[in-house]
Amino acid sequence: MDGRCLRCWGPKNLVSHEVDANPRADPTIRREKVILCKHCADGAPSDALLFWEVYMRFGSTREMLQHYVAETEEEALRKLCTERHLNEREVLRRARGLQSLEALNNAVKKANAFLTYASPYGYDYVEGVLQVKIEEARVVSLIFRRYLEGKGIAKICQELNRDGFRTKTGRAWASQTIANILSNPVYCGLARLNGGIKRGKHDPLIEIDTFNRVQQEMQRRIRRPDQRKADPPQLRLEDYVA
Repeated sequence: MDGRCLRCWGPKNLVSHEVDANPRADPTIRREKVILCKHCADGAPSDALLFWEVYMRFGSTREMLQHYVAETEEEALRKLCTERHLNEREVLRRARGLQSLEALNNAVKKANAFLTYASPYGYDYVEGVLQVKIEEARVVSLIFRRYLEGKGIAKICQELNRDGFRTKTGRAWASQTIANILSNPVYCGLARLNGGIKRGKHDPLIEIDTFNRVQQEMQRRIRRPDQRKADPPQLRLEDYVA
């Protein structure tokens, strides 16, 4: 089967996935066949509205959060409903009822916990203040360096696992963990508070310029052009006060 996955644009393991037609499109069409990779087909929600309005528009929950500048999946869904003129209550009801989206929501909660300093890798809490953990800090620097050298997140995972490094909880590295680290402003000395960002009291592990370059590179590598931001926001340390 030629072509690419219509969700993630991957060229491998393509299948013809049959789904209910988009309920907001031609009402005379009941079923449609969509070319997806096996991974996207396996994770596709059965609900047609969520499939077309959420799943097919975003290659991952992280992409949706970045697109809507949202902290949680529910906040992003509310913004999506406003943008697409959807019934917010109905969309949230459907999302909460799907096991696949509940799993994604759990992943978002873990990411948000990370962003609000639930034991961020590279630091330890000492009397309520983040203190640098040297060995982990070196790994964080390595992750940012490898990414800017052109390595993909999956390759960075392989390298860390091959060399015997483990996460804060002692587990093998996973792609989402690496993506969370690369997207977290905690590493350039900032902290999240009440939905905003302020200057933290901890030492940074990377330069803010390095963090900004990584955000630009992450946008460049998004396969779907319509999901990229032309000008990803750039952080400036002088804009934040402690």
